[in-house]
Amino acid sequence: MNQHQHNLQRANQQINHYRDKISQGAYRQNFHFCPPVGWLNDPNGFIQYKGEYHLFYQFNPYAAQWGTMHWGHAKSSDLVTWEHLPVALAPSEFYDEDENGGCFSGTAIEKAGKLYLFYTGSVIRDGVVIQTQNIAYSEDGIHFEKYAHNPIVEVNYPGASPEFFRDPKVWEHAGKYHMLVGTQIDGKGNALYYTSTDLVNWEVVGPIMETTEDYGFMWECPDFFEIDGRGVLMISPMGMQQGNVTTLYFIGDMDYEKGCFIPEYQETIDYGCDFYAPQTIQTEDGRRLMIAWQNGWEWMPWWSEISFGPTAKENWCGAMSLPREITVQNNRLHFAPITELQEYEENQNVFKNIQVWKEPTLLTTEISESFVLKTKTNHINGYLELMILNEEGSGDCLKLQQNQLTYQGSNNPYAKVNRTFPISKEEILIYSDSSSLEIFGKESGKIFSINTFLKKGARTFILSSEEPNELAELSITELRI
Repeated sequence: MNQHQHNLQRANQQINHYRDKISQGAYRQNFHFCPPVGWLNDPNGFIQYKGEYHLFYQFNPYAAQWGTMHWGHAKSSDLVTWEHLPVALAPSEFYDEDENGGCFSGTAIEKAGKLYLFYTGSVIRDGVVIQTQNIAYSEDGIHFEKYAHNPIVEVNYPGASPEFFRDPKVWEHAGKYHMLVGTQIDGKGNALYYTSTDLVNWEVVGPIMETTEDYGFMWECPDFFEIDGRGVLMISPMGMQQGNVTTLYFIGDMDYEKGCFIPEYQETIDYGCDFYAPQTIQTEDGRRLMIAWQNGWEWMPWWSEISFGPTAKENWCGAMSLPREITVQNNRLHFAPITELQEYEENQNVFKNIQVWKEPTLLTTEISESFVLKTKTNHINGYLELMILNEEGSGDCLKLQQNQLTYQGSNNPYAKVNRTFPISKEEILIYSDSSSLEIFGKESGKIFSINTFLKKGARTFILSSEEPNELAELSITELRI
């Protein structure tokens, strides 16, 4: 047994010791992926492999806080229910074994039936952070061996530093392999672009995009894909001050001959507080899907000591967002919940012609914590307020107007700052779980994600209004896993 196998065995023993106890936690999410124990952050290596969805993720099995990074692993047939698998990667080599580093984020690609994981090894040597890109591979998609000649890519571009050189994104196009590595060049965020013919030997081309605006000092977790003939670059820019942006997409064209991406339009991916490091895949049925870490970092302006909520008391922390389907409409990305969720909808409650004004209107007190609420915002006078309360009376307030929705958490002990979400007189879909809310504009395709930590139990729904209003229809449907 080599050192990597020994460290994997130790991590899996930790999981097996705590798994059953943690699964019963009061804040445990029902239809969002959560770690079996310990800490979770970025999704890694999201891929459909041999007919099943595989999700790898940044993982510390030994504490419910960030620590030496491993790659956790799970698989699913429908992206809703997941089977935990043995840990895929553990720190074990000179380029990735460090208590303040480890096996950082990356992606997966299939070649000739094998599954290859590309990841960043991060270590500190003589006070200097050194980040390199590495490969592990597997014949069965479960057990991984690290490449004997790692690292395969070390920082080799003027103005780039080994301290900011991580999160490789790899894809195939026109018979060649392409890689983006998030970095900092002369103090500004960017991603370095590489090409290869064999996945092992890589040639640097240069920065993926010319930038003059403020896009932060470091681009984490770059993702690139093509859809409907357009190229899309997604980034998680650290330190971008414009509008408190934490995720951003550019839509434009990739010039493979010149080795650069030419953007035409940019927009925030998610308008909430808790959405970071998204990864995308193209499924076997042709859909483009995206998943992200449903939380944020302490450098974000709304972060506080309670931003990670109370789940650490249950010895786990972190969850993934709902997977979302991406399409292009009017040269903009449109995000929608995956259709697989509909298979879990039960116990629909439909309210019609609801008159709201002056006195608050109680809708129901008999819905569990996991549900989808649907209503339209076409004809709202002033604003409507929707209160979602747990059994203790804590909860969240959503202020609905014709052109925006505002989240207000003044009645929630774990709330972050109030946030506004642009909508366009459309149907909205609100997905609730034990610890989170995710909101979709059905026509606009815009999204909003936030952790609420209301825990398991029945929910009460109360409507009030600034002016007389009538809602033609509102439905609340439980999601039962």
